[in-house]
Amino acid sequence: MTIYSPDPALRQPLTLATVFPLFLGFYAQAVLAILPNTFIFKLLLLPFILWQAWRCAVGLDFGASLAQLPGYQGADRFVFLNFCFVVRFSRR
Repeated sequence: MTIYSPDPALRQPLTLATVFPLFLGFYAQAVLAILPNTFIFKLLLLPFILWQAWRCAVGLDFGASLAQLPGYQGADRFVFLNFCFVVRFSRR
Protein backbone atom coordinates (compact mmCIF):
# COMPACT_ATOMS: atom_id res chain seq x y z
CA MET A 1 0.00 0.00 0.00
CA THR A 2 1.46 3.30 -1.09
CA ILE A 3 0.51 6.51 0.70
CA TYR A 4 1.35 9.72 -1.06
CA SER A 5 2.19 12.72 1.07
CA PRO A 6 2.15 16.32 -0.15
CA ASP A 7 5.35 17.95 -1.34
CA PRO A 8 6.86 20.13 1.44
CA ALA A 9 8.07 22.64 -1.16
CA LEU A 10 4.46 23.56 -1.98
CA ARG A 11 3.59 24.76 1.52
CA GLN A 12 1.86 28.13 1.84
CA PRO A 13 2.85 30.75 4.40
CA LEU A 14 0.74 30.89 7.54
CA THR A 15 -1.74 33.76 7.25
CA LEU A 16 -5.14 34.51 8.67
CA ALA A 17 -6.75 33.79 5.29
CA THR A 18 -5.35 30.25 5.22
CA VAL A 19 -6.62 29.27 8.68
CA PHE A 20 -9.88 31.26 8.63
CA PRO A 21 -11.99 28.37 7.23
CA LEU A 22 -10.78 26.14 10.07
CA PHE A 23 -11.67 28.74 12.70
CA LEU A 24 -15.02 29.32 11.03
CA GLY A 25 -15.75 25.59 11.22
CA PHE A 26 -14.83 25.50 14.91
CA TYR A 27 -17.09 28.47 15.58
CA ALA A 28 -20.00 26.91 13.69
CA GLN A 29 -19.53 23.67 15.65
CA ALA A 30 -19.62 25.64 18.91
CA VAL A 31 -22.83 27.41 17.89
CA LEU A 32 -24.40 24.08 16.93
CA ALA A 33 -23.39 22.64 20.30
CA ILE A 34 -25.43 25.32 22.06
CA LEU A 35 -28.55 24.89 19.93
CA PRO A 36 -30.90 21.96 20.56
CA ASN A 37 -31.60 19.17 18.02
CA THR A 38 -28.59 19.87 15.78
CA PHE A 39 -26.87 16.49 15.97
CA ILE A 40 -27.23 15.81 12.23
CA PHE A 41 -25.81 19.23 11.33
CA LYS A 42 -22.83 18.63 13.63
CA LEU A 43 -22.18 15.29 11.94
CA LEU A 44 -22.38 16.92 8.51
CA LEU A 45 -19.93 19.65 9.57
CA LEU A 46 -17.36 17.27 11.07
CA PRO A 47 -15.77 16.05 7.77
CA PHE A 48 -15.30 19.66 6.67
CA ILE A 49 -13.53 20.53 9.92
CA LEU A 50 -11.30 17.45 9.73
CA TRP A 51 -10.41 18.20 6.11
CA GLN A 52 -9.54 21.80 6.95
CA ALA A 53 -7.41 20.71 9.92
CA TRP A 54 -5.54 18.23 7.71
CA ARG A 55 -5.03 20.86 5.02
CA CYS A 56 -3.69 23.37 7.55
CA ALA A 57 -1.38 20.79 9.15
CA VAL A 58 0.24 19.55 5.95
CA GLY A 59 -0.10 22.58 3.70
CA LEU A 60 1.14 25.49 5.78
CA ASP A 61 4.73 26.60 6.33
CA PHE A 62 4.88 27.40 10.04
CA GLY A 63 8.63 27.99 10.05
CA ALA A 64 8.69 30.72 7.42
CA SER A 65 5.88 32.63 9.06
CA LEU A 66 7.35 32.46 12.56
CA ALA A 67 10.86 33.37 11.36
CA GLN A 68 9.63 36.82 10.38
CA LEU A 69 8.45 37.66 13.91
CA PRO A 70 11.93 37.94 15.52
CA GLY A 71 13.36 39.44 12.31
CA TYR A 72 15.24 36.53 10.75
CA GLN A 73 15.62 36.64 6.97
CA GLY A 74 15.77 32.88 6.48
CA ALA A 75 13.58 30.19 7.98
CA ASP A 76 16.39 27.67 8.52
CA ARG A 77 16.21 27.92 12.31
CA PHE A 78 12.45 27.40 12.34
CA VAL A 79 12.03 24.68 9.72
CA PHE A 80 11.58 22.05 12.45
CA LEU A 81 8.17 23.58 13.24
CA ASN A 82 6.85 22.17 9.96
CA PHE A 83 7.23 18.70 11.41
CA CYS A 84 5.16 19.35 14.53
CA PHE A 85 2.03 18.06 12.81
CA VAL A 86 3.53 15.20 10.82
CA VAL A 87 1.30 12.17 10.66
CA ARG A 88 3.32 9.01 10.25
CA PHE A 89 1.80 6.04 8.52
CA SER A 90 3.50 2.80 9.39
CA ARG A 91 2.78 -0.82 8.75
CA ARG A 92 3.36 -3.37 11.45
